[in-house]
Amino acid sequence: MLRLLCPVLLGSGLIAVAQSSSTLVPAGSMVNSRGWGQTATLLRDGRVLITGGADHNGYLASVEMYDPSTGKFTATGNMTAARANHKATLLTDGRVLIVGNSGFEASAANTSAELYDPVTGTFTATGTTSVTHGLDAAALLNNGKVLITSAPLAEIYDPATGVFTPAGTVKPGSNSTAVLKDGRVLIPNGEDVSLYDSTGDSLKLVASFPGNHTSGQASTVLANGKVLISGGWASGYDATRESRLYDPRKGTLEGTGRLIFPRALHASALLPGGRVLIAGGYNDNDGYRTEVEEYDPSTGSFTHVASDPQGREAPTATLLPDGRVLIVGDGPPELYIPPLRAASAASLSGPLAPESLASLFGSRLALTTESADPLSPPTSLGGVSLRLRDSSGAASLAPLLYVSPSQINFEVPAGIYPGDVTLEVVNAPTQPSQATAQVEKVAPGLFSYEDNTAAAYGLRLEPDGTRTALSIRNTIVLDDRPVYLILYATGVRNPSSLNNVRCTIDGKNMIVDYAGPEGSGVPGLDQVNVRLTSALKGLGVINLVLTVDSISSNTVSVDIR
Repeated sequence: MLRLLCPVLLGSGLIAVAQSSSTLVPAGSMVNSRGWGQTATLLRDGRVLITGGADHNGYLASVEMYDPSTGKFTATGNMTAARANHKATLLTDGRVLIVGNSGFEASAANTSAELYDPVTGTFTATGTTSVTHGLDAAALLNNGKVLITSAPLAEIYDPATGVFTPAGTVKPGSNSTAVLKDGRVLIPNGEDVSLYDSTGDSLKLVASFPGNHTSGQASTVLANGKVLISGGWASGYDATRESRLYDPRKGTLEGTGRLIFPRALHASALLPGGRVLIAGGYNDNDGYRTEVEEYDPSTGSFTHVASDPQGREAPTATLLPDGRVLIVGDGPPELYIPPLRAASAASLSGPLAPESLASLFGSRLALTTESADPLSPPTSLGGVSLRLRDSSGAASLAPLLYVSPSQINFEVPAGIYPGDVTLEVVNAPTQPSQATAQVEKVAPGLFSYEDNTAAAYGLRLEPDGTRTALSIRNTIVLDDRPVYLILYATGVRNPSSLNNVRCTIDGKNMIVDYAGPEGSGVPGLDQVNVRLTSALKGLGVINLVLTVDSISSNTVSVDIR
C-alpha cells in the first residue's frame, strides 16, 4: 500500500518521469550455496528467512537468515525435512508455513509440512497434505488460511487447527497464484486463467479466460489492483515474451507490453511506486537470463534496467523494508537498488506542478517512518529534508507530509519555475543519486482506492433542496435527480481557465463546475466537481479521465447504473 496523506487518497497510477539509474550490488556471502528451489520470506521484523533448495549434493534442510541492517547471512537451524521447490508462506501471526517438495528425488516425495516460529527460531511439524506438492503455488488468503495449489488438487491449510483440507481441483501449470484485494484468487495455468472464490473452505470457479498455453509465469498484483501475468513456457523449454493484465474491476484479461527477453520461472517483485521488477528465469534458446527488467503500468512497457553477472533459474526476489530487493538463488546473492523517482502522489506519473502533492520513491531515504500534520507540513521530518532546484537555478525545501525508508510525500513549492527540476534528499542515511522530474503549470492527477476506483463521493440534489451523499465504493444509480461527482485530485488548481478543464467518462464529456483547492487546508489537495448526465445510465464500471490545459490525468474507474 502506498502511504499518502490520508487513508482515502491512495495513488494508483504509475511512474513516467526522469530518474536516477538502477544498480545491482553483491549482498554478501550465504552460509550455504543454493542452486535452485529455495524460498525467501520477509518476516515482520524485516529479516528474510531462506529455506532449503538444492546444491550439487542434493536437497537441503539448512536454513539461514538475512538481516538487511547488517547485510549478513547467518545460520538458523534446520527444517524437519530437506526440501526444494517447496513453498513458504508468512502467516498472520508471524509464523511461516513450509510445505511441499519437488519430488524429483524419491526421498523428497513426502507430504509433510512444518512451521517456523521466529520467536523461538525453531521448526515444528504440522499437518499432512493429501498429495506431494512441488513446483506449485501457495498464497495467504484474506481469512488467514493458506491455499496450496498443485495439479490436480488444491488444499487449504488452517493455522488454527493445523489441518489441510482438500479444496477442489486445479489445472496443470498452476505454479503462480494472485490473491486479489477482494479475496478472490486468480490462477494462471497451462490451459487458461481461472478466477476462484475462496471465501469458504473450497475453491469455486467464478470465471475462466482463454490462456496462451503457458506455465512458469509470474503473477504480480499491482498497486491499482490489476494483476500482471508475465512470461512462461510457450512449448517445451521455449519461453515467451507475452504478458497479460487482469482487471478485477472490469473482469477482463487483456494484453499489455511484451517482455524484452523471453523467460519462464522468473521472479517478480512490486517496487515502491508501482513498477514491477522482473529478474532471472530460463529460455531454451538463451539459457539462464541475466537481464533485469522493469514493467511500467503507466505505459504498459518493459525496460531493461540492469544486468546480473549470474544467470538465474527460479530465483527469489524479496522487497526489503528499506526499498531494496534481495535476489537469491542459482548464484551469489544480489541486491537490486531501484532508481530514485519522483511522481505525482495521485497518479504516480509525471509531470509535477507547483503546489501539487508528489512522492519520491527509492531506497534507504530515511531511518524512520513518520507522518506530519497535513495542515502544517514541516521542511524537515524524520531527520531528512528534500531540496528541489528548478530550471532557473533557484533551490527550495519542500514541505514534507510523510517519510519512510522507501517513500517521501511532499508538496511541490509554490514558486518553483517550470521545466526540469532536480530533487535531492538532504541527510539521507545513504546518500542516493539525484532524481530529475518535469514541472508544468498544471499536472492533473486523480486519487484512487487500491482497486483504482476514484477517490470521490457523489452528491445528489433532492427535490426538497436537501443533498444526499453517495459512496463511490458503491454503485451510483442515476435517475431524474441531479448528481455531482466530487473528485479528489492534485495539480489542477492553476488552469488557464475553467473552460480548459474537461472530464470524460466512458468517452462522454461531462460539465466541470469547479476545479481548484479542496478547501480543507491540506496543501496541494484539489477538488473537481463534475455534473453527471443521464447518458451514463446503466453503463456499469467505466473509465474517467480529467484533462487540464490538454494534459491528461491517470485513468480511474466509477460504477454508474
